[in-house]
Amino acid sequence: MSAWLPLLGAPLDAGPLATFVVAFAVSPGIPALLALVMERRLLRGRREFVAFFYGDPLLALAAAAGVALCGSVPGSAVAVVVSGWVPLLAVGCWLGFGVWQWWAELDAGLYTREQAWAPTKIWHQVVVYPVLGYLVTASVAAGFAASADVAGSTVKVFMGGCVAAWIVANVYDRRHPKLGHPPYDWRRLRPQPAPWGRGSASLRADAVLAGRAEALSKFRTTGRE
Repeated sequence: MSAWLPLLGAPLDAGPLATFVVAFAVSPGIPALLALVMERRLLRGRREFVAFFYGDPLLALAAAAGVALCGSVPGSAVAVVVSGWVPLLAVGCWLGFGVWQWWAELDAGLYTREQAWAPTKIWHQVVVYPVLGYLVTASVAAGFAASADVAGSTVKVFMGGCVAAWIVANVYDRRHPKLGHPPYDWRRLRPQPAPWGRGSASLRADAVLAGRAEALSKFRTTGRE
């Protein structure tokens, strides 16, 4: 019988490689695919939030490291936080937070309504938070609780560093908004045609970045001429 939650814990049972692949697929893998297929854009680090584009892959590495340290079998000290009603409640809280943040960011003007209903935004709020939240918290807790030699202790430092980097990236993102999600037209199953205007903080930030990129491109072209 699995020591993790049913279904959500399947990658953790399968080992560190499966854990990394699934966690990376949840974010940023599937969001990148949704952006390419449905939003018709290629994700670029310059236009994406740092915690998403760089931080989430670090969380996938942290989750894989935690599973490797515990050998896919969490110790009894953390049993209550990886299986049973406590992690189920935590998953529900992650989902609730995602829905609350969805509304709060719209209310604060970070996104327009059309941005808030973009495919990548929906995925982030209702899938990434609960699924990645469980995969990372359960595996990292099990990893830190596992006994370790010098090499294992080094892995724990690496795991903690990945999580810390993600936290720092989130703090940075609060002061540096990016596009995040384009205004989307579900009737035509494509993003609204640009230019998108400046109806939200993220669109204004993206317009500034686009202006800088255009100015740099003109400068380079003039320099070559």
